[in-house]
Amino acid sequence: MSEIALPAITVVGSLNVDHTLRVAHLPAPGETVTARSVTTSFGGKGANQAVAAARAGGRVRLIGCVGGDDHGARYLEYLGAEGIDSAGVVTVLGEPTGSAVIAVDDAGENSIVVNPGANHCLGETHLKEGAALIEGAAALLLQLECPLGVVKRAAQMAHAGGVAVILNPSPWLDTFREAGVPADVLILNESEARSLTGRDVAALGPESEAVLAEAKCAILIVTRGADPTLVIAGREGCFEVRPPAVIPVDTVGAGDTFAGAFAVAHSEGTPLGAAVEFANAAAALATLRAGTQDAIPHRDEIREFAASTRGATLEDQ
Repeated sequence: MSEIALPAITVVGSLNVDHTLRVAHLPAPGETVTARSVTTSFGGKGANQAVAAARAGGRVRLIGCVGGDDHGARYLEYLGAEGIDSAGVVTVLGEPTGSAVIAVDDAGENSIVVNPGANHCLGETHLKEGAALIEGAAALLLQLECPLGVVKRAAQMAHAGGVAVILNPSPWLDTFREAGVPADVLILNESEARSLTGRDVAALGPESEAVLAEAKCAILIVTRGADPTLVIAGREGCFEVRPPAVIPVDTVGAGDTFAGAFAVAHSEGTPLGAAVEFANAAAALATLRAGTQDAIPHRDEIREFAASTRGATLEDQ
């Protein structure tokens, strides 16, 4: 990938404050478990992806909402320190900044409860005010922690301006299937792919043409944890890219890291397989550290790790 290119990535999405509890195992229904530790940090799928894209080498602008509280003020300062343009982030007085309570077990698996707070105040007026940020981008990156109607409108604005739309429909909403959100690239995990297509992942490859037609996108990417990432694209066909083998410490934010890193690599014109390899490496590195945004790696680190594992992880295309 070029050392000079700095693609403009605009992210429309959520900003949360995460409260992460480390536990021996995730609680079953009705069970109480005792946490060994608790940490508070910045999160939210939109901001996670923005940080991931910025650290991967993108020039990132974020559109979203924070509350009129101390968390919101500190978040804006933090985004600036990360080199992210937060001119599109609106402070909503009288609303709390979004928050999430995350339990992480000894195997690195997690369970999350989210309070949207100011995130659900994001509206089309905010998109109009930030239209130049969307229409002047190389790519628009979206998720579903903000109102679905706003996500759809942002995607429509991007398409009208010739901007590629990369959409991670997470957390999954059943209403997404019928919402008609235009997207060039869809990034899903196995569960989301099954919800979208009604098929198990094993059936997606053999039915790739039908899957793309039904999903209404040019590229469909299905991340599968330690298993190979499935890529379905009209021109490149269907292939898999095996991620680096790691022993995860914390999987929270790995999907967001993948999306942000992929958006940068794809926008730079990196071949599809190599862009997925880069994103796989970023996501794998993110699982090796505790926390969400604190665990997101930087560009040089990702490239070195991808290069060191390339022979063993990139499948023949």
